[in-house]
Amino acid sequence: MTASVSDPETGQPIGLPVDPTPAPRPGPVTLQGRYGRVEKLKPEHAADLWKVFAGQDQVWTYISTDGPFPSEQEFTDFIAMRAAAEDPYAYAIIDATGYAVGYFTLLRIVPQMRVIEVGHVLYSPALQRTPLGTEAQYLLARYIFETLGYRRYEWKCNSFNAPSRRAALRYGFTYEGTFRNYIIAKGRNRDDAWFSIFDGEWPSRKASFERWLAPENFGAEGQQKVSLATLNGSSADAAPRGAMQTVGPPVDTTPARWPEPVMLKGRFGTVARLDPARDAAALWAAVGDHRELWTYISSAGPFADQKALTAWLADRQTKKDPYFYTVLDQNGLAVGLLAFMAIRPQMRVVEIGSIVYGPALQRTPLATETQYLLARYAFETLGYRRYEWKCNSLNAASRRAALRYGFSFEAIFRQHMITKGRTRDTAWYSISDSEWPARKTSFERWLGPDNFDDKGRQKISLAALNVKPQNA
Repeated sequence: MTASVSDPETGQPIGLPVDPTPAPRPGPVTLQGRYGRVEKLKPEHAADLWKVFAGQDQVWTYISTDGPFPSEQEFTDFIAMRAAAEDPYAYAIIDATGYAVGYFTLLRIVPQMRVIEVGHVLYSPALQRTPLGTEAQYLLARYIFETLGYRRYEWKCNSFNAPSRRAALRYGFTYEGTFRNYIIAKGRNRDDAWFSIFDGEWPSRKASFERWLAPENFGAEGQQKVSLATLNGSSADAAPRGAMQTVGPPVDTTPARWPEPVMLKGRFGTVARLDPARDAAALWAAVGDHRELWTYISSAGPFADQKALTAWLADRQTKKDPYFYTVLDQNGLAVGLLAFMAIRPQMRVVEIGSIVYGPALQRTPLATETQYLLARYAFETLGYRRYEWKCNSLNAASRRAALRYGFSFEAIFRQHMITKGRTRDTAWYSISDSEWPARKTSFERWLGPDNFDDKGRQKISLAALNVKPQNA
């Protein structure tokens, strides 16, 4: 976990300051090693790559959108498309004789956060389990950390992809968590396993790579003397080598709907599409003078005055993602706001976030009812299959709330973001569509009139109804 300090104004724990300078984007470099080189993918690499991948359909099983290809022409067109793209940005792996024997990409490139992922790793049988296969990963990681200056280097794969999970650990990535119902890949559900190396870990990972790649680590027959996994202190957590490839069950690929300007009426209040003309004055009264409410909102607040808040709300109203709603009390006054965000209709995934509850809303039935109304709308009306909650890992109140509302803790992403000039580790939680019926029952039982005594005190807590066995 990233170190923290106390906010001088609110006393809340916050991340340490970091250099906010964006990292450069990857470029068309050639990275020379002892066993081969890594260079920018070019259309002319297609002929070599077709020779080593033709008939190797199994290497495409866990590539989420591409392959296998039935003809050389279709494969050639694919390589030309990939070579022209900026994200993902593709590199070929060239052996000592000058032939392309594999490729991989840098993708989900976020220079402002200095976060980047290595993916689409396609190693031909001629490259697998060779020093060049490992050296290629070393050369690319060194380029990312030492030349481009990224802070977080990610590896993500289908949770069923045992070789990829082993490889990530062997290369020195740290397993962070598995995200359920994360994408729909080739018509099937895919849970994603996420791994990372951050800049503070790179020197030790680099030393392990260089010790493993050194000539003295190999015997006369080319056999390694000490494994890279041993040098990195990792052990395989995946299925045995040679196990059958496993894939997720088929799912309905119909996209979910985008959020809409609905009015969701409950017993205690209403959730409505943000309307600055209606809400700005009430929101300033409810949340404007409470600086502590904005500490963990990643890119907004606190605001100097009502005019500044109103301008921000007007800008939020124009956005499709995030899509903001206001919490209205029984008198129609705005007492809080929140948004659907990171909206991916094709994957049927949506996040609830930017939650700002004024003191008058906190710890009230309306606060909980708001979460119920929006979750029900996301699952039952819009058709989402994964409902996410993410927060700064230092935000203890948000983490407690996620568990209370029935979200399952999945992982903490280290150095995931730079927010307000400080590093942020992000805690991720989710509810899947298969879990929603039980969560809905808990919400409705808790919100029922018979759960409150004549003084408005709850008889059974929502946390008890959701019975979360795991810790955040």
